[in-house]
Amino acid sequence: IALLAACTEQQPESRRATDTAPSQPARDSQVAWTVRPVLNAPNYFVLSDWVDDGTVWGLAGENPVDIDARTGAGTPWRIRAAGARRSPDRSALAWGDASGIWIMRRGGRPRRLLTYASLPQVPAGDPTNEVHWAPNGRRLLTSWRDEGNVTYALVDTLNGTLEPIATRLPGYGAANAHLWLDDRRIHFSAPAYARKDGSTDYVESGLRADLFVHDVGTHTYEKVTDVPDGVFLSVAGAFGDTIVAIRRSTGESLATFSLIETRTWQETPTALDRGSGIAITNDGARAGIFRSHDIMSEVIIRSRRAGQPHGAPVLLPGRITGTAWSPNGRALAISTMAEEPVAGSPNDRRARYRLSILEAL
Repeated sequence: IALLAACTEQQPESRRATDTAPSQPARDSQVAWTVRPVLNAPNYFVLSDWVDDGTVWGLAGENPVDIDARTGAGTPWRIRAAGARRSPDRSALAWGDASGIWIMRRGGRPRRLLTYASLPQVPAGDPTNEVHWAPNGRRLLTSWRDEGNVTYALVDTLNGTLEPIATRLPGYGAANAHLWLDDRRIHFSAPAYARKDGSTDYVESGLRADLFVHDVGTHTYEKVTDVPDGVFLSVAGAFGDTIVAIRRSTGESLATFSLIETRTWQETPTALDRGSGIAITNDGARAGIFRSHDIMSEVIIRSRRAGQPHGAPVLLPGRITGTAWSPNGRALAISTMAEEPVAGSPNDRRARYRLSILEAL
């Protein structure tokens, strides 16, 4: 990790580009990345991820759709499935609605996996309808929210059985699920409502935020970081045995990024540019750092391997709504949304959704 971090020194900025023109080459080992708008993407499309190296998918409103990254041709799933998540093997979707948890195979029919009304004991609160797939596809993580409390539970994708899990420790608030580390371990963050010295001045967002892991095999829930007051950790993703952590301090609009090794839980700074978000390729070789704003957002592509050049910064109109690297790490898909004036009616505005593919020249 130390070697990888040494390859991330920030480079001077070069000329920037919009979503209608490629970035221009720079002097200092930065190279241009083309920005290719997918002009005929569906209305209201928000990117979720890649299906394979040639296809992305996401939600057009509440409608899941696969999109050819070259032509923009869409293949809808022909269901309404707000908040749908794709299975790790990309063959199925899972989602929740007011009646329960659903699952659907590509080309098949929706099947209600779990019916809330049939549960002998329903967790307190309302279902969030959020789901997270285990890497092997055998379980879904879902939750119920009751004011400030959240109850998480596992759903078996074969028989629909429900198993609540523990995700609360004294002094910390409701957990926020991030991802499955493997088929046993689920990663969460949670805010602390007591300072390190024991004082309990109330702050709605908490006084700091640490990371936690629930082990499905041992039924344990433990804190794996110990940040000082005023520091808030969350998780942006993972590659191999390494978590990409977002570290934000009180009052700061941009975060720093670090790597946490999941065997020792040692945190290592990356020296990457600050940003509001980050995405790293599956092999950890490239990072896309994002500075998302309502009018214009910046994308900074950084190589994390010696001999590979950085990408020149790129500007995209609107706020970033979704980002994902292709499985081979050669393309970065980004969806954005901007409120723009209506032609001929300057006092009216409409939401403009865009999908762009960034690729190295």
